[in-house]
Amino acid sequence: MAMYKMRVVQHGKYDDRGYSNEESIANLQLTKPVEINSFLTYNYGMDDDRFPLSFMTEGQGRGGVVDIDTNQWTWSVMGRMKFSDKLTYAAKVNSATGIGGTEFELHFATHNFIEQYGLMAPDGQTQVRIQKDLGATPYGYGYLVRLTTPDPTAIVSDENLEVGKYWSLTAPTVSESYSKGNRSNTMGPGKMTSQLEYQRYTKEIAGNLANVVTKYEFKDKSGKSSKLWINEEMRQFDLQQRIMNEERLWLAEYNRNAQGEILLKDRDNGKSIPHTAGMLEICRESNYDTYGEYLTIQKIKHSVGDVLDRDTDTGHMNIVLMAGKGFMEDFDEAIKTDAKENGFLTPLGEKEIQGNGYGLEYGAYFRAYKTIDGHTVTIKHCSFFDKSTIAETAKMNGMVHPRTHYPITSHQAAFIDFSTYDGHQNVRLVRQKGQIYKAKVLKGLTDVPASWGVPESNFIATEIDKSEFHIKSSLGLQVNNSTKMFLIKCVL
Repeated sequence: MAMYKMRVVQHGKYDDRGYSNEESIANLQLTKPVEINSFLTYNYGMDDDRFPLSFMTEGQGRGGVVDIDTNQWTWSVMGRMKFSDKLTYAAKVNSATGIGGTEFELHFATHNFIEQYGLMAPDGQTQVRIQKDLGATPYGYGYLVRLTTPDPTAIVSDENLEVGKYWSLTAPTVSESYSKGNRSNTMGPGKMTSQLEYQRYTKEIAGNLANVVTKYEFKDKSGKSSKLWINEEMRQFDLQQRIMNEERLWLAEYNRNAQGEILLKDRDNGKSIPHTAGMLEICRESNYDTYGEYLTIQKIKHSVGDVLDRDTDTGHMNIVLMAGKGFMEDFDEAIKTDAKENGFLTPLGEKEIQGNGYGLEYGAYFRAYKTIDGHTVTIKHCSFFDKSTIAETAKMNGMVHPRTHYPITSHQAAFIDFSTYDGHQNVRLVRQKGQIYKAKVLKGLTDVPASWGVPESNFIATEIDKSEFHIKSSLGLQVNNSTKMFLIKCVL
């Protein structure tokens, strides 16, 4: 699909008589701050894949944002029905646990399991019945169990009893008569919480402002062109903000502790500095997996397929992984390696080498994979993983992949569910009313350039020989349903 563009039409010298102040970006930011900010977010996003989260939220208009009154917010989420739990302690008996039908204790992280129900061990074969619920213990919640097999020599292997392994719940079994009742688990909606963070950017000028102006042409949704005169320095200032804010949407980590305190303080005023939860943290906490130097088909099946399989009522899903260039190459290599091992690569030769006469082209790449149950996983390039500030510093610090020499950040991918549920976009930008996007000018002895188009009502004063353009905004991310979202990355 063709990308809408923002391109330079011409350069020239600044002359206030030739250009309308009412059309300057700076003036529009002051007179219609939220409206022009959303307009620019959309146009930057259509022109460049550096701003995927900004474009898919704020750039989509009112449907992509939520404006709230307070700094913190909560929302209800309904997760998956839970049928498994993590083992926290097992009372092993000299590598013969459970032999002869002897009862033994298992302890799990939550009280999700129920007396009379069965449990399946991690090996998918060993089964026990919960004989008694022991209630809360120092390890979590304890259960007295016994093997269900009639084989008197059967035991529960030590591998199944490793702390951290997951056991799953199976149906309750009782005697034909005189059995007593049990209980059932009811899943109610949970609560998620996050908070806004605030950005402030200042453009300071002293002496003469650069007099270069650039004419930019934007294309709107319908493909029509509109042209704005904008000072180059202000364009760079605006671009810097968008790059920084986009990266915050990815990288921010929630910084309120379990007691609800924010320990990060501003040294100037002693006030707390809140940080929101960014997309990488949201994906990482939802589902997270790693791979080594080489990605394999098995890893794709397990890390992607297992997440999708947890929803049984969604039919065939088309999943788009936002990936760095390194992950895209790993994905292609994984499929080609599997194809080669199965003898399928030779027939692909004619697809790899194309062209006529002396002009040959070598190279064809896999960008999609279909799972055995019909889900399709497609890879889409996201330059954030390749060109962000963390990617640049990773390369400078020698943190590069040994095979591709790309920054290690390039070898990762995230699935972000941008679906619409119950009429609401699943991923939305959260802003604070009154602090959505504010722009003001601090007027000093230096003349305010005409290109800013600033009315006197927007001036505040300083005695210093400078003038400043101040912008303050608020941002956070709300994700209503993160059950299918995940992050996978190369860890060497």
